[in-house]
Amino acid sequence: MPDTPAFEKADDKNVNSPNASDLEKTYDAATVEAKWSTDYWAKFHLYEANADGVLQAGKKPFTVLMPPPNITGSLTMGHVLNHTLQDIFIRYRRMTGYEALWLPGTDHAGIATQTAVEKSLRKEKLTRYDLGREKFLERVREWREDYGGLIVRQLRKLGVSCDWRRNLFTMDDRASQAVTAVFVRLYNDGLIYRGKRIINWCPVSQTALSDEEVIMKPQTDKLYFVKYFFADNENREPDEPKPFITVATVRPETILGDVAIAVNPNDERYKESVGKVVLEPLTGRKIPVIADDYVEIEFGTGALKITPAHDANDYQVGQRHNLPIIVAIDQWAKVAEGFAPYSGLDRFDARKKIAIDLEASGNLEKVEDYAHSVGYSERADVVVEPFLSEQWFVDMKALAAPALDAALRGDVKFHPERWLNTYRNWLENIHDWCISRQLWWGHRIPAWYDDAGKIFVAKNFDDAAKLAGTTALRQDDDVFDTWFSSWLWPMTTLGWNGEDYHSMNSEGNLTVSENDIKAFYPTSTLVTGPDIIFFWVARMIMAGLHFNGDVPFRDVYFTSIIRDSQGRKMSKSLGNSPDPLEVMATYGTDALRFTVIYLAPLGQDVLFATEKCEQGRNFATKIWNAARFLLMNRNEIFPELTDFATAYTATDTNRFLEPADRWMLSRLNRTLKLYHAAHEQFRANDLAKILYEFIWGDFCDWYVEIIKTKIQSATPPGEKQITIIRALKVFEASLQMLHPIMPFITEELWQSIVPRKEGESISVSRMPQADETYINDAAEKEFDFVREVITKVRSTRNELGVPPAPIATVVINAASDVVVKQVEASKILMGKISRATFDVKTGAVKPKLAASSVVEGSEIFILLEGLIDLEKEKIRLAKEQQKAENYVKQVEQKLSNEGFALRAPKDVLDGERMKLETAKLNLQKISASLEALA
Repeated sequence: MPDTPAFEKADDKNVNSPNASDLEKTYDAATVEAKWSTDYWAKFHLYEANADGVLQAGKKPFTVLMPPPNITGSLTMGHVLNHTLQDIFIRYRRMTGYEALWLPGTDHAGIATQTAVEKSLRKEKLTRYDLGREKFLERVREWREDYGGLIVRQLRKLGVSCDWRRNLFTMDDRASQAVTAVFVRLYNDGLIYRGKRIINWCPVSQTALSDEEVIMKPQTDKLYFVKYFFADNENREPDEPKPFITVATVRPETILGDVAIAVNPNDERYKESVGKVVLEPLTGRKIPVIADDYVEIEFGTGALKITPAHDANDYQVGQRHNLPIIVAIDQWAKVAEGFAPYSGLDRFDARKKIAIDLEASGNLEKVEDYAHSVGYSERADVVVEPFLSEQWFVDMKALAAPALDAALRGDVKFHPERWLNTYRNWLENIHDWCISRQLWWGHRIPAWYDDAGKIFVAKNFDDAAKLAGTTALRQDDDVFDTWFSSWLWPMTTLGWNGEDYHSMNSEGNLTVSENDIKAFYPTSTLVTGPDIIFFWVARMIMAGLHFNGDVPFRDVYFTSIIRDSQGRKMSKSLGNSPDPLEVMATYGTDALRFTVIYLAPLGQDVLFATEKCEQGRNFATKIWNAARFLLMNRNEIFPELTDFATAYTATDTNRFLEPADRWMLSRLNRTLKLYHAAHEQFRANDLAKILYEFIWGDFCDWYVEIIKTKIQSATPPGEKQITIIRALKVFEASLQMLHPIMPFITEELWQSIVPRKEGESISVSRMPQADETYINDAAEKEFDFVREVITKVRSTRNELGVPPAPIATVVINAASDVVVKQVEASKILMGKISRATFDVKTGAVKPKLAASSVVEGSEIFILLEGLIDLEKEKIRLAKEQQKAENYVKQVEQKLSNEGFALRAPKDVLDGERMKLETAKLNLQKISASLEALA
């Protein structure tokens, strides 16, 4: 790599054109971002897509479905990664000629939103019940007006290129109509039913939860071994111990709801006990000992307490044996009324008191620690209570089978592919979906009850009244699970209201029609987190197949989890979750976008730290400085921009090609080839690395430096003009490739290259394609050799302290005649960049007083006489050599000290070993330099 390129030291005094001041000396990200995001892209409606582009103009569709963020949310690093990926995919396809549609929206987030509003009410010492349902919902809608748009504004700041006309809220009329119509249809088809089941109950949110809304956490509890004494002890001798069955439980508070003890019918230990009666140890109720295959002989004591109201498996056992149901824990997770002295106690307080009472009564045999996983409410972070309740359910088996078949056929593909196994396992073991929630905020269930409790399901009250033959009806108080609207998202965003496709969005400014479904369904790519593969991805596939006859998308890209630099998941409690808006303000939005993609290989977690955005900011600065240098030279060579604009489109840039130009054109087209391949394979992380290597390493560090030299030495008429035009064309192609990742700076610089018309944008320019005729392995190898020679000469000069001004003499003992030709073709350029003259031939002998190195078998000799004061340099190097030798000995002695080696932490030891390795390498370099002067 060359020293700091000249273009990074450019000064405004070289500018002779009024257009040279178009670019500020320093890149101001905030100014540029505001300019393009709000003032230009939105003004010219650049990201709007229409069905006519597909159905009439014949363009291929590419549709991305935004996972609707909750209206309670604000931008997180997870959002930054997810939406940057979506934006990369959609911008790329838009630039490659597709009718590209990104469908945005927000989710009403039932539990989260209601919790937020109730929290604000508590500050007023009010509850939702004080307000009543309608006034409470008014408060929720007011809250949404005040806070619900925050996440959308933040996403706009991130630069996402959505068709914002189509922004849909899951409670908008169209979405609500679809939810209602789907419920009615599934109910009439026998796929929705109401029934009593043990459900996951959140005692804080006061609502049912689906299995997917329960987070399993490992914890250690007490395992209580409880004696259940037999009731019939009449034939027992006075001094004979009372017979009992021991049952182990972690929830002694549920003993109050026990209705049986179950054992396996094949368990010899309990054959004589089956049919007998034991005493429930807290109330003395008589309960039977039953036999059921559900009980595992080897598990615990082989005997289980059966509590049908508080355990899903116990409920099934109770149904098989026609056992009664006793509710011991109420909806507030307190002991129910009628169980004095425990009634009203919190479940965990009751557990402690009951354990004490069991021990006092002689019913507690022993207590052990027990490690297990416990379900917690995802939202409220409290232990979920298994609760017997009447709820609405979707029969999932009939819907799951086609969804599994579609994925196995490849109709929808997962990236990484390993998630297909997770998806398959869930669908093959699927449970019915509890879709009712005991909330007020959400889509209210369209079911009405008459005075006799008969159910009438209809789209509205009038239809229900016609079915019932009476208006004396009461609507179900519950609302749908939020995901019951989200599973229809691929269709509702395209205008579906459950029956047809003629509707409008909430702002009333876009009419959508059946043509949108024809043009854009199935959508192309879904970018989402693997944590909602069950909540959302699988259910959308089911809904798409069932209601629209096809999968809702062709590819699903599962994002990585963003962790801190120590590998910990980001969270507010750990204080390791940076505010993306603050990061954007400090480093720039493009820098943040580039950094998260650079750090995010497909299928691997991202280890993020705010300071890593320095790389993205430095990259932006590098590109900015290169642009200023090129535009300054453009203005000098073409004082009139109109002349440049004409020449830019008309000039044949294949004239005056030198090896460096052939190398650059080959590298550009090879990069384009790799770039397009990475897009097709969803390797976004590789995109960032491919572009970083080419733009920073090849273009900025080398080609721009070469351009400076070529312009200074150009003599034939037109060579300067062609040189700067060729460089700017390569730069423009680089900006176009980079645009999907870094949209702001690339738009600003693309607009500066040549005068553009109003409404033109890099984001709708045509993405360049690789031209295989320019890809030249030999040209790349040839110039890579030249680059390596230049690097060796410059690094040797630097190591020996050669001042910049003197011209060095370099002799090359070429490994072949081919090398001679390569150097001869580029030696003027080599000489100007490395400030040297080159004499190349085969069989050259090493001159005296010359530093030497080897590049691909050719020896490089740099004559030192005349460059430096040899005697003075020898003295200096001898001192440096002695100093380095002493330091190496010092570190070696430290590491050989057994006491230090035993006491020092591993990271300290590793640091000392690294110091030794570096010191030895430094000593070798000093010794080699001293030897060259001998």
